[in-house]
Amino acid sequence: MTRGKARREDDLVRRPLKRAEYGIVLITRQAEKGWKDGLATYRNAIVDAWEHLCVEPALEDGKRVYRLKADLARGTYQGEEYDRYQYKFPGGGRIWYFIDTTTNKKVTGYVLIEDVHTAHPNETK
Repeated sequence: MTRGKARREDDLVRRPLKRAEYGIVLITRQAEKGWKDGLATYRNAIVDAWEHLCVEPALEDGKRVYRLKADLARGTYQGEEYDRYQYKFPGGGRIWYFIDTTTNKKVTGYVLIEDVHTAHPNETK
């Protein structure tokens, strides 16, 4: 950061995680693109999702956060099989993710975001 220049997004400090929180990882190109598009479309909802996913990603309420069923119930990442969860945004957007409870000294585990949909995904209609 250079003094006197306008502040840029690159200059922002990332929110640190507590040891009891989960780290969030975008594991696919679709997730990276969807996250960027989601921020443009649902910025406040993405921030709310981030807060939920960092603290209690497995807490299902049956309305906004729940495990997917049938053919979408499980997914694989780097040879490991996981339950697939969905976080719903008001207005139709969705985040699909896995929870990796592999711990280290810095975080409780990882939320592996597989996809971010800015509209209701066809697969769950």
